[in-house]
Amino acid sequence: MVKKLSWSWKLFAIGAIMAAMPLGEAAAQGAGILRGVVLDSISQQPVAGAQVQLVGTNRVVATDASGVYTISGVPEGPASLRVQRIGYAQTTIAVSASGGGTVTRDITLRPVITTLSQVVVVGYGSSNRSEVTGALTTVSASDIRNTPIAGVDAMLQGKASGVQVTQNAGNPGNGISVRVRGSSSLTASNQPLYVVDGAPIQSGDFAQVGFGGQDLTAVTSLNPDEIETITILKDAASAGIYGSRASNGVILITTKRGVAGGNRISFNGYTGWQKAEKKLPMLTGPEYVAYMAEGMANDGYTPAEIADTGFEVGVADQVSTDWQAAVFRTAPVRDATLGFSGGTGRVRYYLSGSYFGQDGVVLGSAYNRASGRANIDVDATDRLALKASLSLAREINYRIVNDNTIQGVGANAIAEQPNIPIRDVNGAFSTNDSDGLQYTNPLAIAAFDYNPTTTQRALANVEGRYNFLNWLQFTARVAGDQLVLHERTWCSPLTVDSCGGVAGDAASGYNSGNRFLGEGFFTLTPWAASSRGTLTATVGASTERNRTELNYVEGTGFSSPALHDVGNATTVTIYDGSRDANNLVSYFARANLNVADRYLASASFRTDGSSRFGPNNKYGFFPAVSLGWVITQEPMLSALSRLGSIKIRGSYGTTGNQGIENNTYRATYESANYGKAGGIAPNNLANPDLKWEQTKEMDIGFDWTMFDGRIGLVGDYYTKKTSNLLVSRPVTGTSGFTTFTDNVGNIENRGFEFELTTENIRGNGNGGFSWLTNFNISTNKNKVTSLYGGQPIFSGIDDVNIVTVGEPIGSFYTLRFTGVDPATGDATYLDVNGDGDINSDDRVVVGSPQPTYWGGVTNTLTFGNLDLRAAMQFSGGNRIYNGIRAFADDGGFFRDNKFADVLRRWRQPGDITDQPRPSWDGTSLAYIGSSRWVEPGSYARLQEISVGFRMPTSYARYAGMQNARLYVTGRNLHTWTKFFGYNPDVNSNGSGSNTSLGTEFYSYPLARTWMVGVSGEW
Repeated sequence: MVKKLSWSWKLFAIGAIMAAMPLGEAAAQGAGILRGVVLDSISQQPVAGAQVQLVGTNRVVATDASGVYTISGVPEGPASLRVQRIGYAQTTIAVSASGGGTVTRDITLRPVITTLSQVVVVGYGSSNRSEVTGALTTVSASDIRNTPIAGVDAMLQGKASGVQVTQNAGNPGNGISVRVRGSSSLTASNQPLYVVDGAPIQSGDFAQVGFGGQDLTAVTSLNPDEIETITILKDAASAGIYGSRASNGVILITTKRGVAGGNRISFNGYTGWQKAEKKLPMLTGPEYVAYMAEGMANDGYTPAEIADTGFEVGVADQVSTDWQAAVFRTAPVRDATLGFSGGTGRVRYYLSGSYFGQDGVVLGSAYNRASGRANIDVDATDRLALKASLSLAREINYRIVNDNTIQGVGANAIAEQPNIPIRDVNGAFSTNDSDGLQYTNPLAIAAFDYNPTTTQRALANVEGRYNFLNWLQFTARVAGDQLVLHERTWCSPLTVDSCGGVAGDAASGYNSGNRFLGEGFFTLTPWAASSRGTLTATVGASTERNRTELNYVEGTGFSSPALHDVGNATTVTIYDGSRDANNLVSYFARANLNVADRYLASASFRTDGSSRFGPNNKYGFFPAVSLGWVITQEPMLSALSRLGSIKIRGSYGTTGNQGIENNTYRATYESANYGKAGGIAPNNLANPDLKWEQTKEMDIGFDWTMFDGRIGLVGDYYTKKTSNLLVSRPVTGTSGFTTFTDNVGNIENRGFEFELTTENIRGNGNGGFSWLTNFNISTNKNKVTSLYGGQPIFSGIDDVNIVTVGEPIGSFYTLRFTGVDPATGDATYLDVNGDGDINSDDRVVVGSPQPTYWGGVTNTLTFGNLDLRAAMQFSGGNRIYNGIRAFADDGGFFRDNKFADVLRRWRQPGDITDQPRPSWDGTSLAYIGSSRWVEPGSYARLQEISVGFRMPTSYARYAGMQNARLYVTGRNLHTWTKFFGYNPDVNSNGSGSNTSLGTEFYSYPLARTWMVGVSGEW
């Protein structure tokens, strides 16, 4: 690999040598200057940041803040200028340069909905949407602005077709699950690749301490206010240039940069308040006592025995505690970003600093982030352009033990008996000893325990672009990504029922991740001025080095609750420390052909070599090809031009997945000490043939813009077939192991995607009424098509999830509940094998956690200085395993409080209901896990309403501002669902879970938020 690795640097060196070579005469005699202003055709306002290209060359300049462009050194004679900007239709005009003189030519751009006219970022370059033959979608900065969520990934929910976003839990700064066109792996990563300003970044969970669904992802360190655009590459043709990491899609993030002209100061800030969107309906104290007493009576217990157990009606029901109300709070959220931008014709800058703070709606939880960014662009010469970016972020996440546990603040607030007070007669928090509390007092946990996680992140990127010739350009990039995460946990001895017995428990852990990227690539446009069409080719190489290091120590026994650092522990109970590394070397090429703006073709190829795979399959090869046909440009189909512009396209390609642990293919050893004597033992069986997961994808789609760009429709149908799944399969025990990692199994995803953008009412540009609608909907059908020996894989709580051939990943596998016997009140279940016994052999697939459709709709209305934005988001076709019901709907088998739904229970022979009778001994069989606990997961959510007022210019200038906008925004205002838990957008197993899906087990509730804010420029 070392020899191969050096070739990427050789390519870099070749470019550097060529840059140093004399180029001969720089410009023809009599070269002139082209200058002008780019204007919005409706408002007649200048358009800043528009790209103006001298056609037939790689000469590109950007307009300054006043919309002015200047291109010098233009040979005398006729020429063409191509102008493009996101949100405007691309235009090309003819000009004539004067020898030694200056020619002024103003250009107007027509704003349109972005279906075929949009300039989009693609891998290693950019392109006009009309020339793209792959499947991609874009999200602009305005779509994610002023959203009270830490992560950019969460902000994509409902905004992009083909992108399924699951929040997992509602706590601030939580890790999010993102699936592009379904799940394609069982053990490797299913998360997309994130690329920021051309550099892939670390995006996984570096935490060592588990909090169930409250995990972390490194994406939260990105400040959404610094983002200009987001492009999601969905099919193999668009994502294939990233090869081995593209099977889950690629998310390209472009940050804001400065434009030449006057210096500008921008500010955006809001403050708001949050409340839990809902409380779970639970039994009151009297209802709880009556229910539990009835359960004991149903099983033949005497009144005296019922009283001795603590369920005497009229005595034990004098207190009614609402534990949820006690741990919920109205929590603040605030955000502020200050930006500086500007520059001259050759040097441009963008600087920003921001703070985001969000207290959780459950006591003890919060998230804070402070970040800054500096982006510098320098046109060193007419041929050499340099870019530099630096981003720094510091996050502090206060998580609480909650999800996927029966010991936590939110979990215990649901489970605690409602007939016990929060505090005892002495004013201390009630405990098991003092009041018979079933679990640790949740308010004691919130008051005495804490779990801060601090993350410090630096992203650095330096890029140089040199134009050797008008048709030959070389780009070199070096980038670094450093992340250091420090976790601390403290379980105080004052939380008596948790850590009182061990005199406190503390832990401290560090985990660092470092990534270094070096790459170089040539861009060739040999036919830029040819009548044959345009040909653009890219060829390059890349190398990437990743290093991680962690340590962890946990101890118990503290002399005082005030001494809660782990160094004060008397006994070390757990310790760990390790280092790891992996490298990736890549070679890639792509060619795009456009003939007469009618026939389009693209082909790409990438080969990746990874240190994670065996010597027999260390390199993977990932080709892709796509074709497009603009049928409305075809002379024989000219009649279709009345329908607008229609492009049909198709693609096929291969991508890979290398998201597994390092050294999986090796025979490795671990420490195995015998007493105080050191030793080692094998812990992994070697597999030198281990190779990449491989996804082959076919996509057929169309882009249709009609009625002068007022309606845009994009549609796609795709199939993704993943083979060579990386899974642990069984081996004979004589090997000394029971499993080893191998390539076995296949998964298939197929579905439809549609994006519809309509300009329902077009304003006149002078404050008239306008109305824009964006709608997207996606479908996906996930299915496992092959496994090793057809053997199913079980996971999740009580093995409720199954991976089996013919079913979606993580399907629910339980007994099938058939109802309540009207004669006895007992729960009944399907006897599948007919043997007369109900046991695990009778389990069947009872539903899927995989949504079959999802999407969103956003309406934006403006009139004069007023604007209104409303967004809905929906998902459906899936089921959710509500694990809370194992304790809260168990027929009184456990002492936990019960859902108020048990008030519909069976009480006497002849009652028709689906709620079994209560039973202290469990004889009603209500405590058995079954399809009774599998609930509908479909929902629709009023995601956002925002009302803004743009201050008149005269008033804004009176305040020293060029413009200012005041706004009020509501978030997560209402959810329509039949799901009984807090939030149907849930998985208590967290973002890293591939097969344990769709589970609700005491998740953190979702927050409803109201905010007021102001934005403006000086």
